[in-house]
Amino acid sequence: MALVCIAGLAGCASVPPVAPVELIEPPLQGAVGASLMEPAADTRRMDMQRNRRFIHPNLDMPAAMPVYPADQLALRLAPVVVCIDAAIDATGTVAAAAPRTDADCALPEAVEIAPFTDAALAAVRQWTYAPALLCVAPEPFDGTDACQAEGVVETPTAVRLSYAFRFSQQAGTPEVERIGAP
Repeated sequence: MALVCIAGLAGCASVPPVAPVELIEPPLQGAVGASLMEPAADTRRMDMQRNRRFIHPNLDMPAAMPVYPADQLALRLAPVVVCIDAAIDATGTVAAAAPRTDADCALPEAVEIAPFTDAALAAVRQWTYAPALLCVAPEPFDGTDACQAEGVVETPTAVRLSYAFRFSQQAGTPEVERIGAP
């Protein structure tokens, strides 16, 4: 009988306490969506005669998107939209980029906008494009597409493009939205 008690007590050896489990929340994340927007109303535009056609520059893919500023995530801000004007030179390189603050792209009040603008500028400055082209067909021109005419001259052309970036997050979960002109 004594052996049974000893064996029974050995089976009841104390188990070390389990350390409390620390719940680790996933890191907060933000998402950024972007779209090309109409140029500002005061932007100089090309005169398109019948024998001319403009070919829009194409953004080389993949193109870096801005990163939601990490120090802003904990603030759980409503979506923030910033606009950037990018000057694209004749080689397709971003020659300059600056914030756009006209009536079509008003900055939000009561939000520190600099981190969002800085993130958008950093991304846009890395972008490259297939250059914009201006096709000029020789006169007399009676076709429908100046770029398809015999003897056409294609000239790489500098342009200015405007982009709207929407920085959003909801409870640390990203929401990606495309905004602006289709």
